[in-house]
Amino acid sequence: MKGLKYIMLLCLLIQMAASNVQAQIDTVFWFAAPWVTPDHDGNVQLAFRISSFDTPSNVRLQLPSQGFDTTFVVPANTVSSIPLNHIVDDLESTPADAVLTSGIKITSDELITVVYDFISDLVTISPGTPNNPETYSLKGQNGMGTEFVVPFQTLWNNRNLTADRNGDGFVTQPYQYFSIVATEDNTTIYITPRCDVVGGHPANTTYAVVLPVAGNVYTCQNITQSTSTPGNSLSGSIVVSDKPVSVTINDDSVNPSGGGGCFDLMGDQIVPTDVIGTDYSINRGFLNAGSNESVFIIASENFTTVTVDDGAVSTQLLNQGSTYQYSITQPLTSINADKPVYVVHMSGYGCELGMAIIPPANCAGSDEVAFGRNNAQSFLLNILCQSGDETNFALNGNPALVPSTAFSPVPGTGGQWLGAQINYPTSDIAVGTQNLITNSTGLFSLGVINGGASTGCLYHYMSSFNRKVFTRAGNDTTLCNGAASLDLSGSVSGGTSTGIWTVLNGTGTLNNPTDLITTYDFSPGDYTQGPLTFVLESTGNCDPVSDTIVVTFIQSPVAEAGPTDSYCKNNITAVSLSGDVDFAAGANWSGGNGGAFGNPGSLSTTYTPSPTDIANDSVILYLTSAGSFFSCPDHVDSVVIQFTEAPSVFAGADLVVCETDSDIALNGVISGPTTTGIWTTSGSGSYSPTANDPVTSYNVSSADTVLGNITLTLTSTNNGNCLAVQDDILITFLDAPEVAITSEDSICANLSLIDLDGTVSSGFSTTWSTGGFGTITSPGSLNTNYTITSPDTTTGYVDMFLTTAAGVCPSQQDSLRIFFIEPPIANAGIDQQFCNNEVVQLNGAISGANTTGSWSTMGTGTFSPSNNFLVTNYLPSALDISNGSVNLILTTSNAFGCVPDNDMITIDFLESPVADFSVNMACFGSNSEFIDASTITNGTITDWDWSFGDGDTSIVQDPLHVYPADGSYTAELVVTSSNGCSDTVTQPVTVNPVPMANFSPISACENTPIDFTDLSFISNGTITDWLYDFGSGNTQAVQNPNFVFNSSGGFPVNLTVTSDLGCSDDTTINVFVYPAPDANFTFIPNPALVLENIYFSDQSSGNGINSWFWEFGDGEGNNVQDPIHSYDEGGEYTITLFVTDANGCEDTISKTVVIALPPVLPSGFTPNGDGENDIHIVRGGPFESVDYKVYNNWGELIFSSNGENIGWDGTFKGEPAPNGVYTWTFVVTLSNGKIIKQSGDVTLTR
Repeated sequence: MKGLKYIMLLCLLIQMAASNVQAQIDTVFWFAAPWVTPDHDGNVQLAFRISSFDTPSNVRLQLPSQGFDTTFVVPANTVSSIPLNHIVDDLESTPADAVLTSGIKITSDELITVVYDFISDLVTISPGTPNNPETYSLKGQNGMGTEFVVPFQTLWNNRNLTADRNGDGFVTQPYQYFSIVATEDNTTIYITPRCDVVGGHPANTTYAVVLPVAGNVYTCQNITQSTSTPGNSLSGSIVVSDKPVSVTINDDSVNPSGGGGCFDLMGDQIVPTDVIGTDYSINRGFLNAGSNESVFIIASENFTTVTVDDGAVSTQLLNQGSTYQYSITQPLTSINADKPVYVVHMSGYGCELGMAIIPPANCAGSDEVAFGRNNAQSFLLNILCQSGDETNFALNGNPALVPSTAFSPVPGTGGQWLGAQINYPTSDIAVGTQNLITNSTGLFSLGVINGGASTGCLYHYMSSFNRKVFTRAGNDTTLCNGAASLDLSGSVSGGTSTGIWTVLNGTGTLNNPTDLITTYDFSPGDYTQGPLTFVLESTGNCDPVSDTIVVTFIQSPVAEAGPTDSYCKNNITAVSLSGDVDFAAGANWSGGNGGAFGNPGSLSTTYTPSPTDIANDSVILYLTSAGSFFSCPDHVDSVVIQFTEAPSVFAGADLVVCETDSDIALNGVISGPTTTGIWTTSGSGSYSPTANDPVTSYNVSSADTVLGNITLTLTSTNNGNCLAVQDDILITFLDAPEVAITSEDSICANLSLIDLDGTVSSGFSTTWSTGGFGTITSPGSLNTNYTITSPDTTTGYVDMFLTTAAGVCPSQQDSLRIFFIEPPIANAGIDQQFCNNEVVQLNGAISGANTTGSWSTMGTGTFSPSNNFLVTNYLPSALDISNGSVNLILTTSNAFGCVPDNDMITIDFLESPVADFSVNMACFGSNSEFIDASTITNGTITDWDWSFGDGDTSIVQDPLHVYPADGSYTAELVVTSSNGCSDTVTQPVTVNPVPMANFSPISACENTPIDFTDLSFISNGTITDWLYDFGSGNTQAVQNPNFVFNSSGGFPVNLTVTSDLGCSDDTTINVFVYPAPDANFTFIPNPALVLENIYFSDQSSGNGINSWFWEFGDGEGNNVQDPIHSYDEGGEYTITLFVTDANGCEDTISKTVVIALPPVLPSGFTPNGDGENDIHIVRGGPFESVDYKVYNNWGELIFSSNGENIGWDGTFKGEPAPNGVYTWTFVVTLSNGKIIKQSGDVTLTR
């Protein structure tokens, strides 16, 4: 029976569907399929989705421990869906606590991805409504490891089922469990469950299980469905093995108690602890509040600090195996741990649950992910990328489907990571299609959440979990230090495939350090410093992993034959050789095929190549070291001397062309050492687009065709060391035929024959043809006839063609459309009457195809602009008018062989009046008087129409009119007589401008002279007279008078101005005269002493005095109202105060202050008659009185004075007083009555 099932599987492989779904890209996958209770909703809709890439993949699917093995081909860029319903019992990892044979191994010769769908809508395998769905993303070798901490949700219980839905007689309950598949024989696994499990294994007690064959599976199953009770969940269980295994987690029929009654399968294949990370981002799904969408964080090491940031920050300390549940309420949430953790996300729709293990943010992700959509339910992509990469997405090649505006910063990442959740309607991602999302600059994580609140949730991450990095630099080596370079062949695999080489202590050149397989060119210093250490370190977004290789040197000879050289076969000389050798006694040249060395034992010599060398296109010459100094092998270096072919140039075959050819296509070929060349010409044409391309075009000049033939030369360029080669084309020009039809293109419709005439160049034959219905008498003759038929005239024309015979020159043709013209009919119009001063307007008409004609007169007048216009004017002569009438004739043109037609019109002339008038010259504002002077001989003038030139009109005979402005106008008079004829006359009318009287100012101050300024204006001419009337008989006839108002108040002032044309204007302005302020002030003291402050007090009165200016008579001033001032010197000073009121009126007052110096006496004097300091006198003043006395040492009064200007001359009783010290006193009365008393000593010295 089992063999039959496998045969069915092979048959189903032939029916593989196509759509891309990429998850973990690898070539090896191991998987333990989940077992699901059949009493939920069946357990038989399941399938593998195997995706290929750019090349077809040979895929091998095995159940190793059962012996099943089959191979099939997955076409390039498709997904193959492999239904598995029929072998469900062989695949499911049940029962628990037993060694099973259900392990699956999938391998491929090309990279593929594998997804396992359970009861999925991706492919309808059997009828019915799918339910309880889940998707498992196989992780490939990233899912294989030796240490796992198993993550589960800890929030909800497994549903206790009561119905036997599959009819097997009992109810199979769902449980929480994980399954382990061995990838190698004799694998021992050690399990430490977090709760009691099937088989009697207690919680937190490690037990061992041996899986003897690769593909054996062991399932560890919870014994309770109450997994939300602490201690009842498998989350945090530890799996350790001595060989790599893969682990699948399953949580069957999880029932959110407050969510609405749903119970769903949740599971995924997990990764080992060395593939998990520390940073994660979560996109919120669509679970209802009662289902409590959550992440579950499981620590892989003790003392792990976890920080969750969704706008609010939460921190939790975990030990190995501890689970931290966090409710997801925000669109984006970040998780950061200081040590690696597992994160599983419980999400879904409504209460329909799904679960996925979340890939870490760093050292993970893909640059392209392919996926399919197989139902019309809600379909969203969860995308995580680094900042800066959000603008570089494309979905199915369309960047607009992944807009950068959909991305938002992930909280807690400082803007480094951005997340998006984009919902795609079926118009963007259609059901049944395969899709590809790419990023051109970075890696990204991609999750798919698909389903609905009533159908279930398919949730899994499809981007790569790559984290393991394996770096291999290679084996240590020893080299003779004459080696020129080292071949480095490293490898980086796993989480990244890129690396960079560095050399820790070398000074040579590391070529292309980022190439894993590269070379290192040694420097001379590398050989002498000791071993070199080369480091290969992985690069990418994973933590770097490095490996080293050590190179040790021994001395060896180094021969250098020199660089490759090249010689052209048409330019060969003796080859110069210049070699070099180190660490050896010498070197020898060898090689060649019969050529000759100048001296093979000399490093610098020559080699003359043989014909065989040249025929072989190259020769290899060898320089071999001889006599190694340190017993290293002789070093052989070679130099290649290349002999290149000379250029081969083929310009093309000679050509004969028509002279009408404007350009000649050239297809030259240059091969050999160059493919470039340049065209030249013996003519004067040009090359297009360039002369520097063998394939181009030659633009023929008119001078080229005159020459008759030219030579075009193609010469090779960029010849290198070759000589240039050239080839020619001879171009011969043949004269082109010229053909022309000379027949008339229009004839009268009543003719029966058309004369056909043409011309053609000598030596060419022609043929007539027609598009009409008639016949050509002799088509091969240049001059022949065409017989007109009724259909031709009905059509209205016939087309004729004259064509030359084709040869070297192309056929030339001329064509002529000959029209059949109806005979013309002239209509001059009806007879008319015109006034004798009018132009006769003619409106003739001619019917027929030819509507041209001409007018003629039986009088002596003229036509304007021409008698050849049907609509024109006739200017009657005086004779025409005196005759009273004239006859005018319209005649059709004589064309197309038609007989001319004519028609006549009679014009009668009526007498017109003669218009005339006169008008006076007026000032603006006055009437212009118009006097009609029109006359008529017979009849009377009945109407006058005046237009004054300013828009106004009148119909009276002699009107009066006032113009709106001065200036020149053109007045027009139209008079109409009793017979309806009229005449028009125009005359210029001048209106003289009136000056506009005006002056300033309009205010003044009392008793202050005011200067009046004339502001009068005239637009044209000049003002010549002014008359001011100030009232009370005061007038002035000057332009700008001066006047004083002796009292305040309003005074009307009238100004009359007159222009040079006699026009005048006047204006009266009320000038307001403001009362003048009264300046006054007081000050104390007076008199005052030098440097004594004098206090000035303004006593002025008036209307709002607002300005004061003081002049103190000593050159200083002030502008405050009540200043303080002192004087540096004594004397009389005149103080003047200027005050100004709010109206600008001013007044001034001056007063005198006396400044006295205080009395002082010198401490000594010298009365020796020299005129200097001879008198001891009281200085200062002026004083009102002085009482001055001098005493000797005995108190005797020897001098006294009461005069201000009398001092002691140093004598006593007429005799000089002796030298010595004398005492003086004085009592001084100042001019202000102040008394000063002082005493002191004075020294008399002669």
